[in-house]
Amino acid sequence: MGKDELDYAKMKEFLSFYAERYLRADGLPPDKQPIASLKALEKKSMKMAFNGLRQAINNCVEASLHFDHAEVEKLDSQLRSRSIVTLSELRRRYSKSYAKIVKRGQIENETEYYLVRNILYDPTEKAPDELQLLQRLISDYEAAV
Repeated sequence: MGKDELDYAKMKEFLSFYAERYLRADGLPPDKQPIASLKALEKKSMKMAFNGLRQAINNCVEASLHFDHAEVEKLDSQLRSRSIVTLSELRRRYSKSYAKIVKRGQIENETEYYLVRNILYDPTEKAPDELQLLQRLISDYEAAV
């Protein structure tokens, strides 16, 4: 299995787990549920399925930004125990909010603080320069409040 296929499988596991718990798809017919829609795309084109999955993950990341710190830690723990990629790791990869914080070089509020903190303490491997940046962002914010 290639890296792209492995990433796809990991993200699909996340979407399945997240959808069961957080996506309100009760009124949707079975063939329109997130994973069923993805499987239908896979039959047409893996490229289309990968793009659709990436968009679904982006939507999950953005929709989860209102989760409080404890909720993210709980979800990350549940995902980790099942060897599924964590929400904090996906936020690091896909969150526009995280990208803005990194570009700005400063945490502006408590919501951003917990986003960065969850990413920092998520055990997913990060580059040394990213770790340093995250630690600096956290310490600067903590010193200012």
